Amino acid sequence: MDELLNEHEQGERVRSWLQSNALGLIGGIALGLGLIWGWAWWKQQQVNQRDAVATEYEQFTQTLATNPDQAGKLLTGKLAGTSYAAIGALELAKAQVDEGKEAAALATLQAAKTSDPMLAEVIRQRTAELLISAGKAEDAVRLLGKPTTPAALEVLGDAQAKLGKPAEAQASYRQALRTLEEGSPERQVVELKLADVGGSTNAS
Repeated sequence: MDELLNEHEQGERVRSWLQSNALGLIGGIALGLGLIWGWAWWKQQQVNQRDAVATEYEQFTQTLATNPDQAGKLLTGKLAGTSYAAIGALELAKAQVDEGKEAAALATLQAAKTSDPMLAEVIRQRTAELLISAGKAEDAVRLLGKPTTPAALEVLGDAQAKLGKPAEAQASYRQALRTLEEGSPERQVVELKLADVGGSTNAS
C-alpha cells in the first residue's frame, strides 16, 4: 500500500511540476525549433546568394567579350566586395590593355578591393606593371614595397631598371631567381633581364 501511495504521490508531483512548467517547456521547444528553422533558412540564404553571385559573374564574362565598358559596371553590383569582383577586375584590365586603354586598365585595378591576400598580390603586381608602362616607376616601387614572390620581385626589378638603378634591379632579379626552377620559361626571362642590367646569373 505504501508503495502504491508513493507512486501516486510521485505521479501527482510530476503532474504538478508539468502544470507549473508547461509554458517554459513549450517555450523551450518552440525556441529549439526556431533555432533549427533559422539555421536552415540562413544556410539556404547563403546558397542563394552564392548562386546569384555566380550567375552575375557569368553575365560579366559574357558581357566582357562584347562590351568591356558595360562589363565594368557589373563589378559594382552584386559582385562588389566578393572575390569574383577582384578576378573580374583583373580580366577587365587585361581586356582594356588589349584595346590600348592602359589608363583605364590602371584605374580598374586601383579601384579593385579584395581581402584575399593572393588576389591582392596579383592585383598589386599588375598595377605596378601598368605604372611602369605609364612612366611612373617610382609609384610602382612604392606600391610593391618589399615583395617576396618571384613575379613581384621581377616587376620590382623592372621598375628599378627604369629608374636607372641597375644595382638594385640586379638584386631584385637575383632574389627572384633563387625561387625559380632551373630551365623554366620564367627563369629564362628573368635571367635575360638580369643580363640587360649588367648582372650575371653566376652571382644569383
